[in-house]
Amino acid sequence: MPNARMTWEEKFEAIKAIGSACLRMRKPGDWYVSQPDVAVKVGAMLESRYGNGATPEAAVLDHWQQLTSIDLANEVVVLDAMRDTRRHVWWNGYRWVDQPIEACA
Repeated sequence: MPNARMTWEEKFEAIKAIGSACLRMRKPGDWYVSQPDVAVKVGAMLESRYGNGATPEAAVLDHWQQLTSIDLANEVVVLDAMRDTRRHVWWNGYRWVDQPIEACA
């Protein structure tokens, strides 16, 4: 499984490849990944997902899990949801792959 061989830093770079993302600290020991232009479509609803953790690494790994372990039958990662540049993608184990929007309607 390629995901298992990626370091948390490599996963963060892959996360940033689909939209601006940054690590933020709420307070010591409370980190999260902010990625405002990326959401997950579940049915007809868009959900913002933010990885959380006690360390930057834990927050990135949580965010990665939320974006790459989606149920492809019912969920899709959406980029720029409210713009003309809207895209739907999924992680195929090696890279982000575009999914036709018509298939996700």
